Amino acid sequence: MNYLDELKNKKIIVLGLGVSGLSTMRFFARKNIDFSVVDSREVPPNEDIAKQLASSFHFGKLTNSVFEDANLIVISPGIALSNMYIQDAISRGVEVIGDVELFARLNTKPVYAVTGSNGKSSVVTLTRDVLKQAGFNVALAGNIGTPVLDVIDEDFDCYVLELSSFQLETTHSLECEASCVLNISEDHMDRYDSLVDYADAKQRIHLHSKLAVVNYDDALTHTSHQPQVSFSAQQGDYQLSNHYFSAFGESLLATAELSVIGLHNQLNALAVMALLKNLALSVDIFKAAFNQFSGLAHRCQLVAEHNKVLYVNDSKATNVGATQAALMSLANGKNIILLAGGVGKGADFSPLKNEIETYVKQLITFGEDREKIAALSDNTKQVESLELAVKIANECAVSGDIVLLAPACASFDMFKSFEHRGEVFSDLVHKVVNA
Repeated sequence: MNYLDELKNKKIIVLGLGVSGLSTMRFFARKNIDFSVVDSREVPPNEDIAKQLASSFHFGKLTNSVFEDANLIVISPGIALSNMYIQDAISRGVEVIGDVELFARLNTKPVYAVTGSNGKSSVVTLTRDVLKQAGFNVALAGNIGTPVLDVIDEDFDCYVLELSSFQLETTHSLECEASCVLNISEDHMDRYDSLVDYADAKQRIHLHSKLAVVNYDDALTHTSHQPQVSFSAQQGDYQLSNHYFSAFGESLLATAELSVIGLHNQLNALAVMALLKNLALSVDIFKAAFNQFSGLAHRCQLVAEHNKVLYVNDSKATNVGATQAALMSLANGKNIILLAGGVGKGADFSPLKNEIETYVKQLITFGEDREKIAALSDNTKQVESLELAVKIANECAVSGDIVLLAPACASFDMFKSFEHRGEVFSDLVHKVVNA
């Protein structure tokens, strides 16, 4: 009996009706597999679709009885496994998995998977571009926006997956041609007991991988998994050497061939080369893809240049590590006017202090945790809005400066998403430079 037939004999609950829940419902419906849906919200998103596709549903307060008949729960990554009702179900022998695990049990095509605190969307996108340049029909899916079950039935040669720690917690069977943990820095500390617990969740990506890629400079990415390769600015198997991308001591490609700016983008490119090591692709393939890569919106994106001042949108820098990376990659001396703030999700901001002292000439903070970040510098202005932050930054900036939005925080205190925050920043910049 194949796994799809097994599923038809199970009592399945889809828990959580966000993006992955909707995708899972549609997958089961396509395969004529019966399921129920559960969401703790009285009026969840995708309610109408759930009522059309599911055999039964429960919306509102959770109780143990909601799960008593289930033997498989497909859980949204946004719901913690530590939830008391999930723990009770697990203790009774109910299997709890995510959509990525469901994908893994059915997939037969090669997978290249990436996780990390920062840069993973850029790395998977560039990996997809390189594979396309090499002639592969490739799907990009996972945490980057397209759920894995939306693409599993299409005729792709391979998959490139961006995976979050939340997704990896419920993934046990994913087989990868290569897997990478890019970096680890504090994020989601409202869900994990410690940084080590968070790192352990990320490390699950290597469970069934033919090649592990690690960041030489970040001990929390290191693994005993073999075989493995490393990348780093100055050390490791893949590194930067005299303005060249090099591998195992051989210079391969000038870093100038990468069309996006910043050391962090060069490190991302090294990670891509390491991830695809076993394919032995020609340098010309990497060169063509690197030339054409324009970067992703809201990730160290150049918004404007005015009076020799650069305005850079890194709204995706939603944690301390991402802001550190942006500062170190973009600064030329102490020439950064940093706009930071929002919801810190329980993060410790103190690791930012050194980079702020070294690279930031003016710190401007906004949002819920603005006071905590402001405490890192004596030269700080706290403001009530991003609009005022941009106005003050523009007034402070002189030739050679960089006005950088790299908040080190989530956005949901003032904005719909990090994308919305970046869009607002970009609009405000264009208004002040064109005034």
